[in-house]
Amino acid sequence: MTAKEQYRELCKEENTIPLFCQDWWMDAVCFDEWDVLLADEKGEIVGALPYHLRKKLGFRCVLQPQLTQYNGIWIKHKPAATDNERLSHEKKVFNALIGQLDNLKLSFYQQCFHLSITNWLPFYWRGYKETTRYTYVISSIGNPEKVFSRFSHAKQKQIKKCEDKLHLSLDMRPDEFYSHHKQSLKEGGEEISYSYELFLRIYKATQNNNAGQLFAIKDDKGEIHACLFVLWDNMSAYNLICSRDPKHASSGASSLIIWEAIKYLKGKTKAFDFEGSMIEGVENSFRQFGTIQKPYFEISKCNSMLFNVLFTLKIKLKSRK
Repeated sequence: MTAKEQYRELCKEENTIPLFCQDWWMDAVCFDEWDVLLADEKGEIVGALPYHLRKKLGFRCVLQPQLTQYNGIWIKHKPAATDNERLSHEKKVFNALIGQLDNLKLSFYQQCFHLSITNWLPFYWRGYKETTRYTYVISSIGNPEKVFSRFSHAKQKQIKKCEDKLHLSLDMRPDEFYSHHKQSLKEGGEEISYSYELFLRIYKATQNNNAGQLFAIKDDKGEIHACLFVLWDNMSAYNLICSRDPKHASSGASSLIIWEAIKYLKGKTKAFDFEGSMIEGVENSFRQFGTIQKPYFEISKCNSMLFNVLFTLKIKLKSRK
C-alpha cells in the first residue's frame, strides 16, 4: 500500500488523530493535492504528517489548507511513559518525519500543529522556525450549566436578555450560510476568503462523517442575526466559521449562538475550541466565555531565497490594494 492508503486505514482505527488531520478532511480541502509522511516502529505506525502540496509562484511548497486550523504532525504516545521516555520517543519520531520532509526538496514549508503538540525542538535543531499562535478553549463542556456559570457577567446578561426574543434553527442550508457570510462581510467592507465550492465540499464531508452542524439564530420574523458552522471529533468541537449580521450587532445573537452550540454538543465531544484569533477585539470576546488560552505552533522553513523575495513582495503589493 502507498503511504496515503496506509494512512486512510490508520484514520479508521486511531481515534486520537484530530479532525483537521483526518484523511477525509484533507480530501475535502486539498482535492488530490495532499500526501502523508509516516514513521513506523516495529511495523506499527507511530507518527504521521499529512501535508498540502502546492505550487506557489512556480515553487514547490507545503502550505496550510484553507479553513484548516491545525495540520501537520500526529504522534502516538506510549501509555504511562515518563517525561524522559516521552521526549525521547518524540525526538525519534519527529526526526524520522523531518528527514522525509527535507527529502521533498521544498522551496517553502509552513504548517500549524495541533495544540496537543507541545515540543518543536527537533524542528528547531533542523533549521525550522516557529511562531506561537493562540486559541481559546473550554476544556470540558459535559456540564453546560457549569460552563455558563464561568462566562463573564456581561456574556451571561447578554444571553439571558435575548433568549426570549431570538431562537435557534438547525435547518440552515449551506448555500444560505455562505450567502449570509459573504453579505455580512461585504457590508463590513471585506471580501469572503473561500469559495462556495470549497465550503460545500467541507459541509458534505462533515455530514458524511457525522462531524459538523450549521446553527442559525433568528428573530420572530425569520431574519438571521448570526450563524455558525461547528465541527467536532471525539476530543473537541471547533468554531470554524461564524457570521454576524452587522445590522443586528447589538442583539446578543453572536453570544447566544455559542451557548446554543455548546448545549447541542454535550455528549458528542469533550471540549470547545474557539479556533483562536490574533485580533485583539476577537480575543477579548473569546476570553469572556470562560476559556483557557492555549498556544500552538506555526512551523516554517524557507529553502529558497528567490521564493522568499517574491512571496514577500506579493504580500506587500496585496496589502496596498
